[in-house]
Amino acid sequence: MLGLKEHIEKERKIYEDEINTLNNKLEMMTIVMQEKETTLHQELVEMEARTAKTNEKFREYKDDVKKITKERQDYLKNERAYRDTEQRLTKERRKTADLQRRLDELKEKLAGHTQTPSCGNGFGSRLEAAIREAASLQSP
Repeated sequence: MLGLKEHIEKERKIYEDEINTLNNKLEMMTIVMQEKETTLHQELVEMEARTAKTNEKFREYKDDVKKITKERQDYLKNERAYRDTEQRLTKERRKTADLQRRLDELKEKLAGHTQTPSCGNGFGSRLEAAIREAASLQSP
């Protein structure tokens, strides 16, 4: 019976050693898992921080694009207004040139009529005075 008791005692010791080994492995795996979990948590925090920073930059870029788009629209609006004003100015210059040409023609006609005998302070004199007055108003 002694042999059986020794055999059982050896098996019990083997099983206890195996249990201790498994417990040690379990503790080591638990520590490794905690370290991995901590590392993953740190990586997650860093990733969230990068995401927040990227989102903020995206909002800034989006605001910049809106600002640039508005500035571009304002520029185009001003450009159109400038062109319209330039066209109106050109039109006014043409009108002024036409009026000047008509005034010159009237002066020539008047000069031709004043060389012919006239009746003193008649129509020709009044017309000439009116033309001189119009010319003085046209001069800048």
